[in-house]
Amino acid sequence: MHPRTVLTPLGIRHDDPRLRYRGAVSLRRGPGWTAPWRLPHEDAALYLPEGGLGRAAMPSGVRVTLRTDSASLVCRYQADPAPRLNGPEERARLDVLCDGRRAATVELETHGGDAEFRCDGLPGRMVTVELWLPFYHQFRLCGVSVDAGATVEREAPGRQPRWVHCGSSISQGRGAASPSRTWTALVARRAGWDLTSLALGAACCLQPMTARLMRDLPADLLTLCVGVNVQALGSHNRDALVSALVGFVRTVREGHPTTPFAVMSTITAPEREKVPGPSGMTMRECRAHIRRAVALLRDHGDTRLHYLHGPEVFGPACTRLMLEPEGSDRLHPAAAGHPVLASRFVTLLRRARCVP
Repeated sequence: MHPRTVLTPLGIRHDDPRLRYRGAVSLRRGPGWTAPWRLPHEDAALYLPEGGLGRAAMPSGVRVTLRTDSASLVCRYQADPAPRLNGPEERARLDVLCDGRRAATVELETHGGDAEFRCDGLPGRMVTVELWLPFYHQFRLCGVSVDAGATVEREAPGRQPRWVHCGSSISQGRGAASPSRTWTALVARRAGWDLTSLALGAACCLQPMTARLMRDLPADLLTLCVGVNVQALGSHNRDALVSALVGFVRTVREGHPTTPFAVMSTITAPEREKVPGPSGMTMRECRAHIRRAVALLRDHGDTRLHYLHGPEVFGPACTRLMLEPEGSDRLHPAAAGHPVLASRFVTLLRRARCVP
């Protein structure tokens, strides 16, 4: 009787060049891990001096990719708890996709220490594997392992149009079923666009540094969803909002003078539509000033800039698809609402001929 041969899985470090961190703006390296950030991590405090840096380390829209013929994969990681949020808590999930099809959704441990999960049932032939990372939890990849003898290659650079989107927690994914099913991820996957998401909860108040970042990132399509935090936090009054949005767009245009650019006002917010926020604006008034800023820019020659009316994308008829229960401050689509928002967003983009 011959002893049984035990094959050792092939380990791949977090910083192995065969791994691509698509959708990340910067990579922070630590002892045994890589954390994908959606801002330049060394200068992040310049982007959000008022706080909220933790959300820049939440890898919404980021996916770690590789090509392999392994039939299984083990992922070693560290994940932190979600911040305290109004409304239902967010669960830490990670999606495994093979050639664009979701093979598994994994519940992650969020104690901040070392953890791992195993995903079996991969095709066992050469496919592109994507790990869509959690959208509302900080995450650090320690490494992955595949079957002994499996081939591992770096995903080749694609020719997908590059989409850069800036928004608030609505765009970061609050309420989505899993990372590949946020509304921005659904748009990117269905349209075949390479997503970089700059969406940060409790932010998106037209910070100049964010405009500079959008200016400098490669992009074939630019979109901005703005209004909800401007109105809720009172970051701008009526006139300041128009001025700030004009300056934001003009800064982005320094790097992308003719790139299709859509500015979407916030989706329906039932409790805020007619109620003034700290700056005195209702949500309806906020949208009107956003529309005015876009019209002003178009009148001055920016004909590739388009306004999308948020309630046309996700309006009053969609309140039953919102995350927060009636009687509370309803702001975010629930899991069933994200596909609706995604579908209507693409429809309005195409109607405006604002596509790559």
